[in-house]
Amino acid sequence: MEQGPFMHALDAPLARQPEPILAHWLRDPNSLTLRLKTQCRRFEVVLLQEWHGIARCDSRQWQLGEPLWQREVLLRLDGVAWVYALTEVPQSTLRDSDIDFQNLGRQPLGEALFTAPSMRQGPLQIEHYGPESRAVQIAASIGQTVSDGLWGRSRHFELSGRPLRVNEIFLPAAERALTLRRGG
Repeated sequence: MEQGPFMHALDAPLARQPEPILAHWLRDPNSLTLRLKTQCRRFEVVLLQEWHGIARCDSRQWQLGEPLWQREVLLRLDGVAWVYALTEVPQSTLRDSDIDFQNLGRQPLGEALFTAPSMRQGPLQIEHYGPESRAVQIAASIGQTVSDGLWGRSRHFELSGRPLRVNEIFLPAAERALTLRRGG
């Protein structure tokens, strides 16, 4: 399986499994943005940072060291951070895409991505993020305590035949809320 930055991919069968409610969300092939919006009155994207860097690992779509544009955001529902997301976009996709990635600002990528006519999505990978991961560090920095790592998903997309990857990691507040709401 592929591994992205800050990630540890798990082979099936998984030694541990996410809670059933969270697993249902992780396996949903549709836009996470649209589904999250059904759970709140106010949905917002908090831009943490954007930068040009290099791929920290090989992928089917790019090689170690290849230049990538990256974007980190928090997806907040009614003021509470539910999801940490990292988007990785090779320079060729950045140049030749229908989406102006560098000017998304607080616009959710999911809205632009799932309405792009040239979009093709790859399979979802369910992943577990340990204490050394960026996702766990972000959770701690916003006051969300992580006891046993975090669950997320990773998926490659293509826009006009050009690759990108979106990584979406559920924060502890999301798992608690989903458990209380019985899945939403």
